[in-house]
Amino acid sequence: MKNFVFILVFLGVANLSYANTVYVSSDGTGDGYDIERPANLSDLNGFLADASIANIILKSGIYYQNNYLLVSQGAHPVKISGLGNVIITSDYNSGNGGSSGFIVARSNVSFDNIKFINTQYCFRFKNNAVSNVNIDRIYAHNTMSCVDFDSGISEVVSNITINELTTLAYHKSGIRINGNTPKNISITNSKIDGLNSNIDSTKDCHITGISVSGKTRDINIENVSISNNVGGSVDCGSYQQGDGIVVNSDVAGVTIKNVLVSNSRDADLDIKSQSTILEEVTSLSGDINRHNLKLWYNDFSCKNCYVKANKPNAIQAIGSRVEFVDSVFEVSDVSKLCDLREKNGIQGSIGFVGGMQLNIENLSMVNGFIPDCT
Repeated sequence: MKNFVFILVFLGVANLSYANTVYVSSDGTGDGYDIERPANLSDLNGFLADASIANIILKSGIYYQNNYLLVSQGAHPVKISGLGNVIITSDYNSGNGGSSGFIVARSNVSFDNIKFINTQYCFRFKNNAVSNVNIDRIYAHNTMSCVDFDSGISEVVSNITINELTTLAYHKSGIRINGNTPKNISITNSKIDGLNSNIDSTKDCHITGISVSGKTRDINIENVSISNNVGGSVDCGSYQQGDGIVVNSDVAGVTIKNVLVSNSRDADLDIKSQSTILEEVTSLSGDINRHNLKLWYNDFSCKNCYVKANKPNAIQAIGSRVEFVDSVFEVSDVSKLCDLREKNGIQGSIGFVGGMQLNIENLSMVNGFIPDCT
């Protein structure tokens, strides 16, 4: 009798494990409940609605899209992950072509190990209440914006983590966060590169590595490199744009830590947000940079930062009070480091606490070399 009960329990556990994971392939026609009988990607929402399924495995292959895939059904925790080389692709190219990518419209979902090549988006958040979404180990090339939050979002969108993202050669932004309500968004351990190899006509006028707008709150950017954001010049006006990180004025609660930004056409960092933390920021500028940092309207403190200034007026304080703490500056002419501007009746100021000048000739540190720019 005990053996019989044990067998029943074993079979129950085996069936539970069996139902816990399903498989999908680019040409699948099966039921998905065995790796040798994969279902099709069009069956995804049916699996998402089944609370017994915790893992959806995409088998290696090329998945062609001619429209967005709406990820919408169910609410239980589920992980969608690639097995091997999983590529989502479409006819999208440099701002033109069909709609493609995943629209995230359900909570408690994770995505892992998927490539998006020639798609409009990787992940797009529209006006759907969504929370607890993890995006890990994603590679993207030639997208409009890999991760995009629509400007019209008014539903609650929160607790979104983006980790180990590599996005290259985007048309508009690597990551674009917008809307009235998105909050608690974390971007970590990622590489965002606009690639100078992109021809001018394939770039948006206002290309950015990370763009944060609307009334979004509590954004964390940490351990991220951002490079080569040079905007298009065709029909874009006389002032060529392109920034590494842009944060606009209605945003609050932004942390930028251990971030390296280089080769932006206008500024490596263009920050207007309230309650902004800057720590261990490295701004390397580039041959065509105008500014390393443009800081607007608020009080800013940059701790343990490194600024390589290639142009005069590398740091702009526009109606803001800026303080650099224990920071290092590589400059050829310190008298041209600061550009102080009045805005809204407040005169910009820049001060230094414990700052050091890097002597380029012998690479030694010289204390007290940088004067206050007040």
